[in-house]
Parts: sequence; structure tokens; C-alpha cells
Amino acid sequence: HEADFEVFEWLADTDGLVLDVGASRGQSALSILRRTRRMRVFSVEPNRKHRWSLLTILLLHPFRYRFSLLAAGDRECSKTLFVPGRRASGLSAQASLDPAEFDKQYVRDRLSESGFDAGDPAGYRRLTVRVMPLDTLGLKPDFIKLDVEGFEHQALTGLEETLRSFPALLIEINNSERWLPGLKERGYAFYHYDESKKILQCAQDPPGVLNLFCLNSSSRSVITRTLLDKVEQ
Repeated sequence: HEADFEVFEWLADTDGLVLDVGASRGQSALSILRRTRRMRVFSVEPNRKHRWSLLTILLLHPFRYRFSLLAAGDRECSKTLFVPGRRASGLSAQASLDPAEFDKQYVRDRLSESGFDAGDPAGYRRLTVRVMPLDTLGLKPDFIKLDVEGFEHQALTGLEETLRSFPALLIEINNSERWLPGLKERGYAFYHYDESKKILQCAQDPPGVLNLFCLNSSSRSVITRTLLDKVEQ
């Protein structure tokens, strides 16, 4: 469980819906479900190889969990998901709809530590996946976790209507120059979780943070209000 998900301990008795975009095996969903008693989670994951893991979570939390096998994007279409490694492995969490992700040196270094050569085209599995704007799901999430390996701008564009209610966001920093200005225009402010102090701090340099909390003071959600109360003064 990533340290950032400790914030859900502040929300242990709060009701609300979390949209988990880029669920992978469901590790984020489990972090949320285990730390809360009333929170519901809807996961979105394009890699069908993770179906059985997500079904297991559904069996464990039948009243608070649902999932759909699709990718988040700005339009409905089919795309190729590039999955590092020829077999199912932990590297599948690095899968991306944007092959340019694997040209980034830090991505190559991260994969190299696991013994994968990102420069070898034959080393990827290619899966055809369904892409949809998540506005079409008709959900009204209070919190959105976004981990889509370089497809953040497209995913957020497909959530334009959903963002009108200013849900709290947790986004893995990637290509922030494409999507962060748009969130600023919507009135979002940016924070990171300080594990040692157990508090949210203003993110002065968002690219230097792994996961960015994006909160809008115009939101009426109890979840956003609770998180804002935890910002270091």
C-alpha cells in the first residue's frame, strides 16, 4: 500500500464514491476498502489479464466494489495497450496506451531494474482495448484516483462533465505540463502527503512529487472538506 493512501484513514467513516482509474490488480482499491467502512470504489482497468484479481476484490467486498474492463480516454475507440513483459508480471502496472512513455529515460531505468529492456519492441504484449470517456459512465465520484501512465490529459478530457462537481483527485505525476494548467483554471490547488507528519502540504513543485492531490475549495464534498482540513497551515 502506497503511503499516500493513508489519507483514507481520515475518511474511515465517511460515505462516498471513489473512481479508481488505472486499477491494475486492484491494489489501490484494496487500500481504500480496507481503510474505510462506508466508502465505495468503482475501478476502471483496460488489461483483461487483471480480471481475476478484480473479481477477487468483488467477492471480498460485494456491496462496496464494482469494476469495468476499459480504458479512460477522450473519445470512444479501440487502442493498443503496450504491456512490458511477455508474460503476466508486476511490470503490467507500467502498461501504457502511449508507446512514447517507454522512450522516457526514467521509465526505461525503472523497467531495467526489473530486468526488462524497454528498447526491445519484441518484449511487449500488445492488447487491443476499449477506450471510453468516463463521463459516459454517469458516475458522480467524490474522489478520483488517476494512474494511466502518460494518458492523463486524455482521461481528464473524458471526465470534463464529471469534474464540474470538483471531486478530489489523486494523480500520479506524468506529463503534468499537458493537464495541470487545465486543473489550475478550474480552481484546483495541489498538495502532497507528508508521511512523517501525516499531513497534506502545498506542492510548490508538482513535478517533484510522485502523487499529487488536487483539491478544489468550491467542492461541497465531505471528502474534499476533510482533506482540506488536513492541509498544513
